[in-house]
Amino acid sequence: MASFTVDIPLRWSDLDPQGHINNVMTVDFTQEARARFMMESDAPQLLIDGCVMVSQQVEYLRPVRYSDEPLRVEFGTVEIRSARFIMGYRIWHEGRLRGRVRTSMCPFDFDAQRLRPLDAAERATLSGIAIEGEKRWRPLPKARLGGRGEPTELFARWSDQDRYGHVNNVRILDWIQQARIEATTAIDPLMARAGMGRGPEPGEEGAGGWAVARQEVDYVEQMAWRTEPYVGYTAPLRVGTTSVTLGCEIVDPRDASVRIRSRTVLVRTGADGRPAPLPSSTARAMRARLVAD
Repeated sequence: MASFTVDIPLRWSDLDPQGHINNVMTVDFTQEARARFMMESDAPQLLIDGCVMVSQQVEYLRPVRYSDEPLRVEFGTVEIRSARFIMGYRIWHEGRLRGRVRTSMCPFDFDAQRLRPLDAAERATLSGIAIEGEKRWRPLPKARLGGRGEPTELFARWSDQDRYGHVNNVRILDWIQQARIEATTAIDPLMARAGMGRGPEPGEEGAGGWAVARQEVDYVEQMAWRTEPYVGYTAPLRVGTTSVTLGCEIVDPRDASVRIRSRTVLVRTGADGRPAPLPSSTARAMRARLVAD
């Protein structure tokens, strides 16, 4: 069995203010590659009838810069269960491995609103591709925030919806990113990002950048487009020398139900792009807000 590869041209709009492809786009690329595979396979119903994302893990190894060379997604099936399948992905650009992703998905009957088992054609299709050498993922620390952390109102956009009428799993990472940036800047203004019009000047304490190194997302319940906001609570779970691990829960304030849980490793970078020590004020502020079960 061989892995499946898809080449995806980059767009200028994929860039963020730091001048590289935004971390959210990594998951967008894997979704695009997976959709192309399913539509060309003998089991297109996996895409047409639908699957739900249960969880995603992402490891960002190197930044991707804009160029005319397309990005390549290599992926295959890691595990198949009765009503769930796990796929592994490798992101390549300009001859170098840039990131890894793992997704856990379930076929879903949207009419009955319940999971369904994989049929024979779907199992055969998924069994036909494999990715070798997948290593174990080191789990990130978890905590149930229960309303603890910095709150951020998150408003759905009409374009956030997927073909099934729910907020798309990729757009959820947009929401987590928005909550993370607003929350960390509120915790310590030195964490203001490029393009925000505030923050330290070059040479001042705190000058530098921030990069996402790891991310895990658990999709607890689906979310629909609506005009009322959801709320994202963000809090530090671990503070290291050069990094902070942040937890986020997206909650429906109407009934306090948790829809999304995530963990993100945010690394401080210096002018050379390499990990750098956290500013002292950031380390103090983050340790003061630590949350644990």
